[in-house]
Amino acid sequence: MQKFRIFVLFFIVYISCFLAQPKKNDDDIVIMDSPDGPERKNSEPVGNEGPMNDNVEKPPHDNIQNDIQSETKDNIENESKDSIENETNDNIQNEVQNETQSEVQNDVQNETQNEAQNDMHDMYELHEMHLYSWYRGDKKAFYTKVVVFIILLIIVIANAIISRNTNKMIALYWLRTCKDIFLQQFAKLGDDKAFLLERSYHNYDFQCTGRKNCNYYFVNLNLIKRQCLWRYYLLNYFMNQHDTMYIAVSFDKLDKNVLCVYKKHQKKNVDYRFPNVYKYTKLMDKSELKKTYDIKADSSEIVNLVLSGKILNFLNTYDKYINYMCITDISLFDAENRIPEKKEDSKQIEKHNFLFLSFIIPKNPEDLRTLINFSIYMIDACHCIELSEKTRDNVKKLRSIVEKEDERRKQELRELQEKKKAKKLQEENEKLSKMSPEQQRKYEEKKQKKNMKKMKKIKIIRI
Repeated sequence: MQKFRIFVLFFIVYISCFLAQPKKNDDDIVIMDSPDGPERKNSEPVGNEGPMNDNVEKPPHDNIQNDIQSETKDNIENESKDSIENETNDNIQNEVQNETQSEVQNDVQNETQNEAQNDMHDMYELHEMHLYSWYRGDKKAFYTKVVVFIILLIIVIANAIISRNTNKMIALYWLRTCKDIFLQQFAKLGDDKAFLLERSYHNYDFQCTGRKNCNYYFVNLNLIKRQCLWRYYLLNYFMNQHDTMYIAVSFDKLDKNVLCVYKKHQKKNVDYRFPNVYKYTKLMDKSELKKTYDIKADSSEIVNLVLSGKILNFLNTYDKYINYMCITDISLFDAENRIPEKKEDSKQIEKHNFLFLSFIIPKNPEDLRTLINFSIYMIDACHCIELSEKTRDNVKKLRSIVEKEDERRKQELRELQEKKKAKKLQEENEKLSKMSPEQQRKYEEKKQKKNMKKMKKIKIIRI
């Protein structure tokens, strides 16, 4: 296209130059507007007036005019040529500049578009790397991991459903095996809705009342957390887990004693469940009892009285199912070891007569029935415990010492709290003394608002 344009321009220039050249016959013609003198009237015809005028000599002024006209024509032709050449050059330069500018603009646009595309591509790659950074861009590995994750999710959900059904079947097995015993011994089983109350996938409660020598008989079935893959399938290799039942029997009346018989490997569990047992007891020994047990009691008389006959025989025979047995007439929990603000509360706290039993649930129904029968036998055995006056006095002295120690410790804690409070109040007063009246007023308003918020929280808790 550019070559064609240049060719057309040169062709136009050539045609204009060709047309600007004068004809040969018109070079000698001079047009006079008026004669120069009288001689011109009588003169001979000029030019082509006749065939005889070709050799006629022209006057000198005519030659000068012809020279001037030829020069002016040459000048005009040169000027026209120069102007045309300049115009063509300008046009060519403008076209070249426009083409170069358009090429530069196109190049810049292409470069910017390419850069934008590259940036978008980089952003897309970064987005993909961000989404799939954990597989480092390998889509095959990513989809493989997604499939594996979905399979694991299905396994976890299926395991939870199967585990719940398994634990439910174990709880029903326990109830069906022991239901006739409870029906014979107690007047009311369970609550109005059902015998067993499902607390969670692995936790069930059972309660029965209406028997002499006890207030109620409570059982908690703490089964293995089969729904948890980590605990059941992996942790089970390092520590033995069993389906366990915790039995708690409440009494109206129980003689002053604390006795705890437990397996040696259950020491941490006993310390966790009865954190204050070490305050009121000491280690005892019973030669007839298997060495797998430890005994803690507040007197040797209670050990000899309880650990004998059927109870001793049972502990030695069914030791593989027994975790611990605890008889106490006082609270062994930190939560209940508080200073009562009212006398009525103190009476309620002092009334804490319990028998605690922990058994592994056997797979054999006969062994399970034997354990339940033993727990019911212990209701009457604990109710019949009677200690000598000497033992009771010793137990009272021991408990008074412990209570005094607890009171002293609590008093120290109170004093320490009061000291901290007094120190804080003193620092606050010093801070107030350094403030201006306006700052003190703002500080008091802020403190009052804070106290009002605390009072609102206390009211909500009380409701």
